Amino acid sequence: MLTDADIEFMYETRQEIIANRRRDITVTYFETVEDEFTGEPISEEKKDREVLSVVTEVASDNEAGADRKLSNGIYIDRGDLWFSIDIELVNDIADKITQITHDGKDYEILGMDKKGIGKRNRFEFLARVIN
Repeated sequence: MLTDADIEFMYETRQEIIANRRRDITVTYFETVEDEFTGEPISEEKKDREVLSVVTEVASDNEAGADRKLSNGIYIDRGDLWFSIDIELVNDIADKITQITHDGKDYEILGMDKKGIGKRNRFEFLARVIN
């Protein structure tokens, strides 16, 4: 059984575990611009934020020879990516992120989950390259 001390230890040491696995990525999101007098939304402004992320390419099921599989209601294709970002880096904008740029390619967000054992410590995004 995990104790509160175990959970806190895992939370505190996660940075050491992922230190050499993180890469620079850019997350793209949109902020609503409101009229200064009425407060009505008048436009959306595109914003980017540079963050560190663990990036993993989604592999297909080699045994089945499949290029596509279903996971949590989302079809995953070969070449899709999982991006894992520390919760502190994007907590204020996580639900607004629409796109991620990594290694010179743009990816659209297909899904997002909060993850962590006992204590949430990261967001995981599933993303697909934009053609």
